[in-house]
Amino acid sequence: MTSQNEPTLLPAALSEQSLADLGLSTQDIDAINQASKALQDIAPGNLSGYGRDATSKTSAFSVQLLDKVRNADLDTSGDKLGEVVRIARSLNLDSFAERSKLPILGPLIDKLKATKGELVQKYSSTNKQIDQLMGDVSKTQQVQQQRVREYDQMHALVLDERRELGIHVAAGRVRIAELEQELAALAGMDDPASRTRRSELDTALRLIDKRVSDLQVLQHAAEQTLPMIRLIQANAIQLIEKFAAVRDITIPMWRNQFAIQLSLADQRNAVDLANAIDDASNELMRKNAELVHGTSVGTARANQRSVIDIETLRTVNESLIRTVEEVREIHREGMAKRKQLGGELVQMRDDLAKRLALPTSAPAA
Repeated sequence: MTSQNEPTLLPAALSEQSLADLGLSTQDIDAINQASKALQDIAPGNLSGYGRDATSKTSAFSVQLLDKVRNADLDTSGDKLGEVVRIARSLNLDSFAERSKLPILGPLIDKLKATKGELVQKYSSTNKQIDQLMGDVSKTQQVQQQRVREYDQMHALVLDERRELGIHVAAGRVRIAELEQELAALAGMDDPASRTRRSELDTALRLIDKRVSDLQVLQHAAEQTLPMIRLIQANAIQLIEKFAAVRDITIPMWRNQFAIQLSLADQRNAVDLANAIDDASNELMRKNAELVHGTSVGTARANQRSVIDIETLRTVNESLIRTVEEVREIHREGMAKRKQLGGELVQMRDDLAKRLALPTSAPAA
Protein backbone atom coordinates (compact mmCIF):
# COMPACT_ATOMS: atom_id res chain seq x y z
CA MET A 1 0.00 0.00 0.00
CA THR A 2 2.88 2.34 0.77
CA SER A 3 6.36 2.79 -0.63
CA GLN A 4 9.61 3.97 0.87
CA ASN A 5 8.93 7.56 -0.16
CA GLU A 6 5.40 7.57 1.28
CA PRO A 7 4.56 8.11 4.97
CA THR A 8 3.49 5.20 7.11
CA LEU A 9 -0.30 5.22 7.37
CA LEU A 10 -1.35 4.69 10.95
CA PRO A 11 -4.26 2.29 11.56
CA ALA A 12 -5.78 4.53 14.25
CA ALA A 13 -5.99 7.45 11.83
CA LEU A 14 -7.32 5.30 8.99
CA SER A 15 -9.68 2.96 10.78
CA GLU A 16 -12.89 2.09 9.01
CA GLN A 17 -14.92 4.09 11.53
CA SER A 18 -12.68 7.17 11.17
CA LEU A 19 -12.95 6.95 7.40
CA ALA A 20 -16.71 6.45 7.55
CA ASP A 21 -17.06 9.56 9.75
CA LEU A 22 -15.41 11.52 6.93
CA GLY A 23 -17.56 9.93 4.23
CA LEU A 24 -14.63 7.80 3.02
CA SER A 25 -13.74 4.12 2.77
CA THR A 26 -10.60 1.98 2.60
CA GLN A 27 -10.62 2.50 -1.16
CA ASP A 28 -9.63 6.13 -0.51
CA ILE A 29 -6.42 5.25 1.37
CA ASP A 30 -4.26 5.66 -1.72
CA ALA A 31 -5.68 9.15 -2.25
CA ILE A 32 -5.09 9.95 1.44
CA ASN A 33 -1.53 8.72 1.11
CA GLN A 34 -1.05 10.97 -1.90
CA ALA A 35 -2.53 14.00 -0.11
CA SER A 36 -0.28 13.45 2.91
CA LYS A 37 2.77 14.13 0.74
CA ALA A 38 1.86 17.82 0.82
CA LEU A 39 2.54 17.80 4.59
CA GLN A 40 6.02 16.28 4.49
CA ASP A 41 7.48 19.77 4.43
CA ILE A 42 6.46 21.18 7.84
CA ALA A 43 7.53 24.75 7.10
CA PRO A 44 4.74 27.10 8.28
CA GLY A 45 4.48 28.68 4.83
CA ASN A 46 3.74 25.29 3.30
CA LEU A 47 1.24 24.18 5.94
CA SER A 48 -0.92 27.31 5.75
CA GLY A 49 -2.13 26.49 2.24
CA TYR A 50 -2.83 22.82 2.83
CA GLY A 51 -6.11 21.65 1.28
CA ARG A 52 -6.81 24.94 -0.46
CA ASP A 53 -7.26 23.27 -3.84
CA ALA A 54 -10.00 20.98 -2.49
CA THR A 55 -12.69 23.66 -3.00
CA SER A 56 -11.41 25.20 -6.22
CA LYS A 57 -13.84 23.40 -8.54
CA THR A 58 -16.95 24.35 -6.60
CA SER A 59 -15.78 27.94 -6.18
CA ALA A 60 -15.07 28.26 -9.89
CA PHE A 61 -18.48 26.85 -10.79
CA SER A 62 -20.21 29.17 -8.31
CA VAL A 63 -18.48 32.20 -9.83
CA GLN A 64 -19.49 30.98 -13.28
CA LEU A 65 -23.10 30.58 -12.20
CA LEU A 66 -23.20 34.00 -10.52
CA ASP A 67 -21.83 35.59 -13.68
CA LYS A 68 -24.73 34.13 -15.64
CA VAL A 69 -27.27 35.35 -13.12
CA ARG A 70 -25.79 38.83 -12.96
CA ASN A 71 -25.51 39.15 -16.74
CA ALA A 72 -29.20 38.25 -17.03
CA ASP A 73 -30.18 40.95 -14.51
CA LEU A 74 -30.88 38.27 -11.93
CA ASP A 75 -33.41 35.51 -11.98
CA THR A 76 -36.81 37.26 -12.30
CA SER A 77 -39.03 34.29 -11.51
CA GLY A 78 -40.76 36.01 -8.62
CA ASP A 79 -40.99 39.26 -10.60
CA LYS A 80 -42.80 37.45 -13.41
CA LEU A 81 -45.47 36.22 -11.04
CA GLY A 82 -45.81 39.77 -9.70
CA GLU A 83 -46.07 41.04 -13.27
CA VAL A 84 -48.95 38.65 -13.91
CA VAL A 85 -50.86 40.24 -11.04
CA ARG A 86 -49.85 43.76 -12.07
CA ILE A 87 -51.10 43.32 -15.64
CA ALA A 88 -54.32 41.75 -14.40
CA ARG A 89 -54.95 44.84 -12.28
CA SER A 90 -53.83 47.39 -14.85
CA LEU A 91 -56.30 46.60 -17.62
CA ASN A 92 -57.38 50.11 -18.55
CA LEU A 93 -61.15 50.20 -18.76
CA ASP A 94 -61.59 53.92 -18.04
CA SER A 95 -62.46 54.79 -21.62
CA PHE A 96 -65.61 52.69 -21.33
CA ALA A 97 -66.73 54.73 -18.31
CA GLU A 98 -67.60 57.75 -20.47
CA ARG A 99 -71.37 57.59 -20.69
CA SER A 100 -73.81 59.95 -22.36
CA LYS A 101 -75.84 62.15 -19.99
CA LEU A 102 -78.85 62.36 -22.33
CA PRO A 103 -81.99 60.84 -20.80
CA ILE A 104 -83.67 57.93 -22.56
CA LEU A 105 -81.45 58.18 -25.65
CA GLY A 106 -78.23 58.10 -23.58
CA PRO A 107 -78.06 54.32 -23.13
CA LEU A 108 -78.75 53.80 -26.85
CA ILE A 109 -75.97 56.21 -27.83
CA ASP A 110 -73.60 54.45 -25.43
CA LYS A 111 -74.40 51.11 -27.01
CA LEU A 112 -73.67 52.56 -30.45
CA LYS A 113 -70.31 53.87 -29.16
CA ALA A 114 -69.26 50.58 -27.69
CA THR A 115 -69.19 48.97 -31.07
CA LYS A 116 -67.78 45.58 -31.78
CA GLY A 117 -64.73 47.17 -33.42
CA GLU A 118 -63.82 49.17 -30.29
CA LEU A 119 -64.16 46.13 -28.07
CA VAL A 120 -62.01 44.03 -30.38
CA GLN A 121 -59.40 46.78 -30.54
CA LYS A 122 -59.31 47.12 -26.75
CA TYR A 123 -59.12 43.38 -26.30
CA SER A 124 -56.33 43.13 -28.84
CA SER A 125 -54.26 45.72 -26.96
CA THR A 126 -54.61 43.76 -23.76
CA ASN A 127 -53.92 40.56 -25.63
CA LYS A 128 -50.57 41.95 -26.82
CA GLN A 129 -49.57 42.63 -23.24
CA ILE A 130 -50.51 39.11 -22.25
CA ASP A 131 -48.72 37.60 -25.24
CA GLN A 132 -45.57 39.57 -24.36
CA LEU A 133 -45.85 38.34 -20.79
CA MET A 134 -46.20 34.76 -21.96
CA GLY A 135 -43.05 35.18 -24.04
CA ASP A 136 -41.19 36.36 -20.96
CA VAL A 137 -42.64 33.47 -18.96
CA SER A 138 -41.38 31.02 -21.58
CA LYS A 139 -37.90 32.54 -21.39
CA THR A 140 -37.99 32.29 -17.60
CA GLN A 141 -39.00 28.64 -17.86
CA GLN A 142 -36.03 27.98 -20.13
CA VAL A 143 -33.72 29.69 -17.64
CA GLN A 144 -35.13 27.59 -14.80
CA GLN A 145 -34.70 24.41 -16.84
CA GLN A 146 -31.07 25.38 -17.42
CA ARG A 147 -30.73 26.03 -13.67
CA VAL A 148 -32.05 22.54 -12.93
CA ARG A 149 -29.26 21.04 -15.03
CA GLU A 150 -26.68 23.35 -13.44
CA TYR A 151 -27.84 22.34 -9.95
CA ASP A 152 -27.14 18.71 -10.91
CA GLN A 153 -23.62 19.74 -11.88
CA MET A 154 -23.18 21.70 -8.66
CA HIS A 155 -24.43 18.77 -6.59
CA ALA A 156 -21.85 16.48 -8.21
CA LEU A 157 -19.09 19.04 -7.63
CA VAL A 158 -20.02 19.48 -3.96
CA LEU A 159 -20.02 15.69 -3.52
CA ASP A 160 -16.52 15.58 -4.97
CA GLU A 161 -15.50 18.52 -2.78
CA ARG A 162 -16.79 16.75 0.33
CA ARG A 163 -14.72 13.67 -0.55
CA GLU A 164 -11.59 15.74 -1.25
CA LEU A 165 -11.96 17.58 2.04
CA GLY A 166 -12.37 14.26 3.85
CA ILE A 167 -9.22 12.94 2.18
CA HIS A 168 -7.24 16.00 3.27
CA VAL A 169 -8.59 15.75 6.83
CA ALA A 170 -7.60 12.09 7.04
CA ALA A 171 -4.17 12.82 5.58
CA GLY A 172 -3.71 15.62 8.09
CA ARG A 173 -4.59 13.30 10.97
CA VAL A 174 -2.07 10.76 9.70
CA ARG A 175 0.63 13.42 9.58
CA ILE A 176 -0.30 14.66 13.07
CA ALA A 177 0.09 11.15 14.44
CA GLU A 178 3.50 10.80 12.77
CA LEU A 179 4.74 14.12 14.13
CA GLU A 180 3.45 13.29 17.61
CA GLN A 181 5.44 10.03 17.52
CA GLU A 182 8.57 11.90 16.46
CA LEU A 183 8.00 14.51 19.18
CA ALA A 184 7.59 11.77 21.79
CA ALA A 185 10.86 10.18 20.65
CA LEU A 186 12.70 13.46 21.28
CA ALA A 187 11.40 13.75 24.85
CA GLY A 188 14.24 14.16 27.35
CA MET A 189 16.84 15.12 24.75
CA ASP A 190 18.35 18.48 25.62
CA ASP A 191 20.86 19.03 22.85
CA PRO A 192 20.39 22.10 20.60
CA ALA A 193 19.35 20.06 17.57
CA SER A 194 16.67 18.20 19.57
CA ARG A 195 15.36 21.41 21.09
CA THR A 196 15.13 23.03 17.66
CA ARG A 197 13.39 19.99 16.19
CA ARG A 198 10.90 19.86 19.07
CA SER A 199 10.06 23.51 18.50
CA GLU A 200 9.55 22.88 14.77
CA LEU A 201 7.37 19.86 15.49
CA ASP A 202 5.30 21.72 18.06
CA THR A 203 4.65 24.59 15.63
CA ALA A 204 3.81 22.18 12.80
CA LEU A 205 1.39 20.23 15.00
CA ARG A 206 -0.46 23.40 15.96
CA LEU A 207 -0.71 24.60 12.34
CA ILE A 208 -1.79 21.23 10.94
CA ASP A 209 -4.31 20.68 13.72
CA LYS A 210 -5.86 24.12 13.05
CA ARG A 211 -5.88 23.54 9.29
CA VAL A 212 -7.42 20.07 9.65
CA SER A 213 -10.10 21.51 11.93
CA ASP A 214 -10.89 24.21 9.34
CA LEU A 215 -11.09 21.63 6.56
CA GLN A 216 -13.42 19.50 8.67
CA VAL A 217 -15.70 22.52 9.17
CA LEU A 218 -15.66 23.12 5.41
CA GLN A 219 -16.58 19.49 4.82
CA HIS A 220 -19.55 19.85 7.17
CA ALA A 221 -20.59 22.99 5.29
CA ALA A 222 -20.40 21.03 2.03
CA GLU A 223 -22.54 18.33 3.63
CA GLN A 224 -25.17 20.95 4.48
CA THR A 225 -24.96 22.42 0.97
CA LEU A 226 -26.04 19.18 -0.70
CA PRO A 227 -29.67 19.20 0.56
CA MET A 228 -29.83 22.95 0.00
CA ILE A 229 -28.98 22.45 -3.67
CA ARG A 230 -31.71 19.83 -3.99
CA LEU A 231 -34.22 22.13 -2.29
CA ILE A 232 -33.35 25.01 -4.63
CA GLN A 233 -33.57 22.64 -7.59
CA ALA A 234 -37.00 21.49 -6.42
CA ASN A 235 -38.08 25.14 -6.16
CA ALA A 236 -36.97 25.74 -9.75
CA ILE A 237 -39.00 22.74 -10.91
CA GLN A 238 -42.03 24.02 -9.03
CA LEU A 239 -41.64 27.43 -10.68
CA ILE A 240 -41.56 25.76 -14.08
CA GLU A 241 -44.79 23.95 -13.21
CA LYS A 242 -46.31 27.16 -11.86
CA PHE A 243 -45.63 29.08 -15.06
CA ALA A 244 -47.08 26.22 -17.06
CA ALA A 245 -50.25 26.52 -14.97
CA VAL A 246 -50.32 30.29 -15.58
CA ARG A 247 -50.07 29.74 -19.33
CA ASP A 248 -52.56 26.86 -19.55
CA ILE A 249 -55.09 27.79 -16.87
CA THR A 250 -54.79 31.37 -15.62
CA ILE A 251 -54.60 33.22 -18.95
CA PRO A 252 -57.55 31.37 -20.54
CA MET A 253 -59.57 32.15 -17.41
CA TRP A 254 -58.70 35.84 -17.78
CA ARG A 255 -59.90 35.87 -21.33
CA ASN A 256 -63.18 34.26 -20.34
CA GLN A 257 -63.71 36.83 -17.59
CA PHE A 258 -62.75 39.84 -19.68
CA ALA A 259 -66.24 40.60 -20.97
CA ILE A 260 -67.68 40.42 -17.44
CA GLN A 261 -65.00 42.82 -16.22
CA LEU A 262 -65.97 45.35 -18.90
CA SER A 263 -69.59 45.43 -17.75
CA LEU A 264 -68.66 45.79 -14.08
CA ALA A 265 -66.01 48.46 -14.51
CA ASP A 266 -68.44 51.35 -14.90
CA GLN A 267 -70.38 50.43 -11.74
CA ARG A 268 -67.19 49.95 -9.76
CA ASN A 269 -65.83 53.35 -10.78
CA ALA A 270 -69.09 55.07 -9.90
CA VAL A 271 -69.21 53.45 -6.47
CA ASP A 272 -65.57 54.39 -5.83
CA LEU A 273 -66.26 58.00 -6.78
CA ALA A 274 -69.30 58.25 -4.48
CA ASN A 275 -67.38 56.72 -1.59
CA ALA A 276 -64.43 59.03 -2.19
CA ILE A 277 -66.69 62.11 -2.07
CA ASP A 278 -68.32 60.95 1.17
CA ASP A 279 -64.96 60.11 2.73
CA ALA A 280 -63.55 63.52 1.79
CA SER A 281 -66.56 65.32 3.32
CA ASN A 282 -66.33 63.35 6.56
CA GLU A 283 -62.57 63.83 6.79
CA LEU A 284 -62.90 67.60 6.24
CA MET A 285 -65.48 67.95 9.02
CA ARG A 286 -63.41 65.84 11.44
CA LYS A 287 -60.24 67.83 10.77
CA ASN A 288 -62.05 71.18 11.23
CA ALA A 289 -63.52 70.00 14.53
CA GLU A 290 -60.10 68.82 15.73
CA LEU A 291 -58.53 72.11 14.64
CA VAL A 292 -61.12 74.18 16.57
CA HIS A 293 -60.63 72.01 19.66
CA GLY A 294 -56.84 72.10 19.54
CA THR A 295 -56.63 75.84 18.91
CA SER A 296 -59.10 76.76 21.67
CA VAL A 297 -57.56 74.48 24.28
CA GLY A 298 -54.02 75.58 23.40
CA THR A 299 -54.95 79.26 23.61
CA ALA A 300 -56.59 78.81 27.01
CA ARG A 301 -53.61 76.94 28.42
CA ALA A 302 -51.12 79.48 27.09
CA ASN A 303 -53.14 82.33 28.65
CA GLN A 304 -53.27 80.66 32.10
CA ARG A 305 -49.61 79.62 32.23
CA SER A 306 -47.18 81.47 34.55
CA VAL A 307 -44.06 83.14 33.24
CA ILE A 308 -41.97 80.57 35.15
CA ASP A 309 -43.55 77.27 36.10
CA ILE A 310 -43.45 76.20 39.74
CA GLU A 311 -42.09 72.85 38.56
CA THR A 312 -39.09 74.64 37.04
CA LEU A 313 -38.39 76.56 40.28
CA ARG A 314 -38.71 73.36 42.32
CA THR A 315 -36.30 71.51 39.98
CA VAL A 316 -33.73 74.33 40.14
CA ASN A 317 -33.92 74.44 43.95
CA GLU A 318 -33.47 70.69 44.32
CA SER A 319 -30.57 70.73 41.84
CA LEU A 320 -28.77 73.48 43.84
CA ILE A 321 -29.20 71.57 47.11
CA ARG A 322 -27.95 68.35 45.54
CA THR A 323 -24.95 70.17 44.04
CA VAL A 324 -23.91 71.65 47.42
CA GLU A 325 -24.24 68.29 49.17
CA GLU A 326 -22.24 66.44 46.51
CA VAL A 327 -19.45 69.06 46.56
CA ARG A 328 -19.19 68.79 50.37
CA GLU A 329 -19.08 65.00 50.16
CA ILE A 330 -16.31 65.17 47.55
CA HIS A 331 -14.28 67.49 49.84
CA ARG A 332 -14.75 65.10 52.80
CA GLU A 333 -13.63 62.11 50.74
CA GLY A 334 -10.57 64.04 49.48
CA MET A 335 -9.51 64.96 53.03
CA ALA A 336 -9.87 61.36 54.17
CA LYS A 337 -7.85 60.02 51.23
CA ARG A 338 -5.06 62.58 51.78
CA LYS A 339 -4.89 61.62 55.47
CA GLN A 340 -4.65 57.96 54.60
CA LEU A 341 -2.01 58.70 51.94
CA GLY A 342 0.18 60.50 54.48
CA GLY A 343 0.27 57.42 56.72
CA GLU A 344 1.05 55.10 53.83
CA LEU A 345 3.89 57.36 52.62
CA VAL A 346 5.52 57.27 56.07
CA GLN A 347 5.26 53.48 56.18
CA MET A 348 6.70 53.09 52.65
CA ARG A 349 9.59 55.46 53.51
CA ASP A 350 10.47 53.49 56.64
CA ASP A 351 10.27 50.20 54.75
CA LEU A 352 12.57 51.56 52.01
CA ALA A 353 15.12 52.78 54.59
CA LYS A 354 15.17 49.36 56.24
CA ARG A 355 15.70 47.61 52.93
CA LEU A 356 18.56 49.90 51.97
CA ALA A 357 20.23 49.38 55.37
CA LEU A 358 20.46 45.59 54.92
CA PRO A 359 23.96 44.23 54.06
CA THR A 360 24.57 43.02 50.53
CA SER A 361 25.53 39.45 51.53
CA ALA A 362 22.42 38.89 53.61
CA PRO A 363 19.44 37.25 51.83
CA ALA A 364 16.44 39.43 51.23
CA ALA A 365 13.80 39.20 53.93
